[in-house]
Amino acid sequence: MKHVTQLKAETLTTKQMEDRIHQVSGDIRRYRDIEHSSELAEYLDLKKIVETKEFQDYKQELLNTKYKDREEYRLITAYEKAKNSWHHRWFKFYSGMGGVNEYIHFAETNDFAKLKDPEAVKADPRLKKMQRLGNSFAVKRYLIHKESDDVKEYYRLRAIVNNTEFRDRNHFWKNPKRWYTTLQSQQDGKYEALKNSQDIQFFLAQDPKKIAEYEKYQEIFADACQWNRMSDSQWKTGFYYGNNKLKNDHSYANEEAAMNGGRNVACTPDGHLTVSVKKNDTTDPSPAWDAKKGFTMKKFEYTGDVIQTAESFRAAEGMFQVKASFSGKANGAICLMTENRLPIVRMAQWDGKQLAVGVTYDKFEELTVVEGIKDAQDYVFTAIITKEDITWYVNNQEVARAANKLTGKVFPTVIAFLPEGVKGTGSISIDWFKVYKR
Repeated sequence: MKHVTQLKAETLTTKQMEDRIHQVSGDIRRYRDIEHSSELAEYLDLKKIVETKEFQDYKQELLNTKYKDREEYRLITAYEKAKNSWHHRWFKFYSGMGGVNEYIHFAETNDFAKLKDPEAVKADPRLKKMQRLGNSFAVKRYLIHKESDDVKEYYRLRAIVNNTEFRDRNHFWKNPKRWYTTLQSQQDGKYEALKNSQDIQFFLAQDPKKIAEYEKYQEIFADACQWNRMSDSQWKTGFYYGNNKLKNDHSYANEEAAMNGGRNVACTPDGHLTVSVKKNDTTDPSPAWDAKKGFTMKKFEYTGDVIQTAESFRAAEGMFQVKASFSGKANGAICLMTENRLPIVRMAQWDGKQLAVGVTYDKFEELTVVEGIKDAQDYVFTAIITKEDITWYVNNQEVARAANKLTGKVFPTVIAFLPEGVKGTGSISIDWFKVYKR
């Protein structure tokens, strides 16, 4: 069965896709570093304090309350009013007079009671003087003012406003910037600074479940394509079959290019693995498998090649990723193969004009043509194999999905070939190949 899908305009470019891959790796490290940092611990501790209703209510009270609405202001105002009242001013005036002051001091002594004894007053000049002062206009006015409500209120309020605790409280509420003098303000400021820091904002923006999911993928195979000789790599030339009696290095009689034993495989100086179809430079026949006749000798006009990792790497499940491009009229396939000829998971297969992904089994296949793939342009091709299904992506776009009916492990295989009736050259260029186990 064949399907068709189109690359969407919003699909990431290959550079954006690579940036995202690198970013994910960096984001995981950064997330875990921040997770165990003292800054995050302090932020979370402050969050428990600052975001409580009690804290916010207190903050709003200090920021929005007017001093004139406070009890402290009312008491200070009442005190000043009593202090400046008519009774208190006259009270202070008379209490400052010498005779009145002398009488006030005498009234605090034990002899003051003797003024009620006429005989004692008559016999004591000092008592006579105090009696005379007590009957004076100044003392009488002093006593009248002293007993007034204003003076009594003055002394009551003075005791309150001169209390150290009250004075501190009044000083605090009188300050319009009172909030910024508090420990809570320091906590709030530190909390906001941490909350708005790049690290904390990054941490809060992440989905912990996604981070945990990303971390489940562990790299189990990687080729940066920077080797010089095939023997230094994880690849070998030729097909691979589980039966050691079968010939690995061979071509197919119904194709136009002979497999060339690795001579069409190279790593370029800029770190790209190329597998190419080239014009044949020899007229010597090559062994070719014919389904009806077996191995025969055939002259090929072109040569191709095949490499695989069967002996160095295989996996039953995982995320297989390759950054690659296809160019020319020749066909090229990046596959996941088994020990048998089938099934084959086609991560990306180019026919010289268009690209397909999918899986081919012995009796059926599921293929999807991906329109919009350009010749000689890099893409990141991904095949994710789970127990349940296989999902294909081009860059970040899902392009196909099928049930997993594979048995056993698969291994990466790269083939450059020419099917029957097709002529021309071309190549597959691989920048890197990676496999992750979940």
